[in-house]
Amino acid sequence: MADSDADLELQARRALGAEDWPTATAALRQLQQRHPQHPEVLDLLGFSLVMGGAPAEALPVLHGALDAGGRSPWIPHKLGDAHRALQQAEAAADWFETALAWGSDSPLSPRNLLEVLHSLDPERALGRLERFAAAEPIDWGRRPLWLQGAEAAAVRVVGSDLARWLCDHGCPEAPVRALVWQDHLARLDGAGALALLRRQPQPEEQALRQRLERLLQGGEGMAGG
Repeated sequence: MADSDADLELQARRALGAEDWPTATAALRQLQQRHPQHPEVLDLLGFSLVMGGAPAEALPVLHGALDAGGRSPWIPHKLGDAHRALQQAEAAADWFETALAWGSDSPLSPRNLLEVLHSLDPERALGRLERFAAAEPIDWGRRPLWLQGAEAAAVRVVGSDLARWLCDHGCPEAPVRALVWQDHLARLDGAGALALLRRQPQPEEQALRQRLERLLQGGEGMAGG
């Protein structure tokens, strides 16, 4: 006896939860054959294909979800992920922007957008941070979604550009701050590192701050620059 739609959906959702992408994809393919214009089925199938390492196969499926009337912001987000996996950063950035415009409620959308923009040109990512901040002011207590995404992107990209921007705007998060003071120390800029460590000092940074103060006061070799 053929599996019912409910059985296939249960198989697919269990497999998705277990990150068993081949099983999820097989069940969703069967559902797609029965309901070729069902946006949620196409959305889930596209997700399974992206996560299972088949981004090129996911693209027409996700576009089919849009054509079938799907308006979840996760559909353009997944299109961004698929294009990113195919090293098509410009297209990925456009789709992540669409996900945000459609009301994405996940910090993954701004995070991924900033990462792909940074891969194209760090200045583009910094400019996008400025636009985020202009549209929704920085609030380190409440941490709007874009700010959560920016913090996550800062510790994932190569370089300290995003972390420096966040620290210049008062970021208190130790992993983000560490990227900046480590960059100062790598350039033998002890004074720059100490200036950051003295600004909104964090408990876990106290020992380092005291050590740097002694080094600079004693002239032991780290000149500011």
